Amino acid sequence: MYSFAELLKLIRKEAHLTQEMLAKILGVSTILISMIETGQKKVSKVFIKKLAAKLDVHPSTLAPFVFTENMESSKNLSTLEKQLLEIGTKLQSHLIKVKSKNLKSNAKK
Repeated sequence: MYSFAELLKLIRKEAHLTQEMLAKILGVSTILISMIETGQKKVSKVFIKKLAAKLDVHPSTLAPFVFTENMESSKNLSTLEKQLLEIGTKLQSHLIKVKSKNLKSNAKK
C-alpha cells in the first residue's frame, strides 16, 4: 500500500501531468505539490477535498492514505485491519489507473 505522498505522485504520473500542471488544476502552488510528494509537508483536509473533487471521488476515499506512512507497523495489525489495507490497496490501484483520467480531462480545460 502506498503512502499519500506516493499515491499522489503515481496518480499525477498516470495522468501524464507535471507538478506544475497538477498544481494549476488544484489551484495550489507547485511547491506544495512537491513538498507533499516528497513527504516534507503533511496534506490538509482542504487539499484532499480539492484532489477528490478533481478525481470525482468522495474525500473519504483518499483520507485513509493520509495515515499510511510506514507499513512496517502493519505487523501488529489485526486480521480485520490487514483486510482493510488489502481493500485499500485495490482502491489505490483503481484511483491510479481509472480516476487519474479525470485529472487529464481537467488539464485540458
